Amino acid sequence: MANKGYFIITDISGYTEYLTESELDHAHETLQNLFDVQLEHIKFPLKISGFRGDAIFMYTPEACFVNPQSFIETLENLYIVFLETLQQMQFNTTCPCKACRNIIKLDLKMCIHYGEYIVQKLGDREELLGADVIVPHRMLKNHVIEQTGVKAYALFSEAAANSLRLSELSQPLIQHTESYEHLGEVKMQVFDLRPVWESARERKRHFVGKEEAWVSFEVDLPYPPALVWEILNTPLLEARMLLLDVAERTDSMGGRVREEAQFHCAHEESHFYAKMIDWKPFEYYTIRQRAEPFGNVEYYQTRRLIPLESGTKLLVTMSHPEPEVTEEVRGQFQWMAGLFGNVQSVIEQELSEGKITLS
Repeated sequence: MANKGYFIITDISGYTEYLTESELDHAHETLQNLFDVQLEHIKFPLKISGFRGDAIFMYTPEACFVNPQSFIETLENLYIVFLETLQQMQFNTTCPCKACRNIIKLDLKMCIHYGEYIVQKLGDREELLGADVIVPHRMLKNHVIEQTGVKAYALFSEAAANSLRLSELSQPLIQHTESYEHLGEVKMQVFDLRPVWESARERKRHFVGKEEAWVSFEVDLPYPPALVWEILNTPLLEARMLLLDVAERTDSMGGRVREEAQFHCAHEESHFYAKMIDWKPFEYYTIRQRAEPFGNVEYYQTRRLIPLESGTKLLVTMSHPEPEVTEEVRGQFQWMAGLFGNVQSVIEQELSEGKITLS
């Protein structure tokens, strides 16, 4: 039976030129480090299907993602760790050889397509079959740099862009078209990755650590961080987890959840208003929240995901509220923090109903 999903190829830009112009031993070490850092961060829901020279071919079933934003941020995170590694190698070397001097010429590009595929088992290996599987490989051969000047990019086919609602979640985008033998004209969207890196470098962090927390709660879950993250950040599922009548976004920015996004949640006559002040996908996020039922006190809350060998630790920490409240109120906040333990039952229900999948 055919499945639907996304196919992704990451490809090191400048790979051939770098190899031909550099000493092989140092060049091989550099490229190996850049492959390794990608492999280290390719986790659920991405699955490696194979390698194509200087490229890594991955896929993910569409049901592995609840929210398209998470898919896009997974790719962005991959680019961020790639460039962090590249720049660390550049800054930390004193070697005068060509391979070390030419590191600056390397970058990363991605090609993404959406379509149907079948998984064929060949011994202990799995191969993807289908016409759509071929498309991202063809997309690697393009004229994006020549026509747009964008050197580090995620190139989405129109099918992938539409399925992900890319125009709502990533701007600016550049329209692009290529023609391929047997495929004909393929319409695409070019997403410049360099601003993603620049934004990550400039972002100010706000984090409530466990040692400074006024209230904290933690639970170990047998699920990968990406899945837990999506449950926490999907309003309908968050409402079910925290026993809320309402969980909604209230700002007028549109598009992605990000810093400055605002939310309102309520249970009966109790209302809470939150503003996102730090957003680091799949690791943690921090909100500044105002709680009406406790005299409009304000506080910071960090929700952190810590990868475990066989799952994820969810750690919720809350700062001292202002103005001060009684120990009785603190007990009520501790009880509310404990509601995050319901995340496991929410995930189990979504899995049992087939709304999400781990494979």
